[in-house]
Amino acid sequence: MDDWKGLIDAAMQQETSDIIGAHGTYGQAVQAALAQAQMLLGDVEAAQIIEALYGALVAYSQQVMLRMRAEDPQVGGVDHAFRAGQAYGVSCVLNHLIDQLTDVGGVTALGALDDFSDTLHSEIIVQSRAAGLTVELLDAKGEILYE
Repeated sequence: MDDWKGLIDAAMQQETSDIIGAHGTYGQAVQAALAQAQMLLGDVEAAQIIEALYGALVAYSQQVMLRMRAEDPQVGGVDHAFRAGQAYGVSCVLNHLIDQLTDVGGVTALGALDDFSDTLHSEIIVQSRAAGLTVELLDAKGEILYE
């Protein structure tokens, strides 16, 4: 298993001379960190920490969405686009990184959190499209939405 910390250090050094190489090295760091997290899911205490982090990200994404509803910004306006983008970013972390983890021992509720975060992500995509975000939008499983 690669050392994700060492890979991040290497990527930071590459950034000034090789942006594309640094991008690839950061990708390797992501996979190495996820592999380590997956390995830790066999340890009940470590699994509970990962589950708690997942829960915090789900709650934060939902909090941003509710703040947007409370502020009632005009759809298509800067405030609406900012909140939709903020919620989408957090949701992507959940759905494109943490969802790669599997609770093989049945220690945590990652499956239920995954289902909830997928539903939340779908709701956020509606807001992101309404905001007119000009980035490629990905569905909950990382597939590009062409519509």
